[in-house]
Amino acid sequence: MFVSYDDCGDAWVVAPDGRIAGLVWESGDATYFRTIREPDEERWGTYAVSQPLPMTTDAEAAGYLRAILPQLRSQWAHS
Repeated sequence: MFVSYDDCGDAWVVAPDGRIAGLVWESGDATYFRTIREPDEERWGTYAVSQPLPMTTDAEAAGYLRAILPQLRSQWAHS
């Protein structure tokens, strides 16, 4: 689920094991993926992410998620 406030927002990603990761995302020139909160029993982490991709439609949100999926998979595998 993505929540948008123009060029930034929040998102939640559910892993195959049912745990949730929180995303604090933004669209901008910088690309980054940073841990804000380490994994615990309920979440497999909370991450600040940025991509130079728009997030104004569902299709754009899907593209943004595809762009950060490798980092998300890695974080989930290590949580």
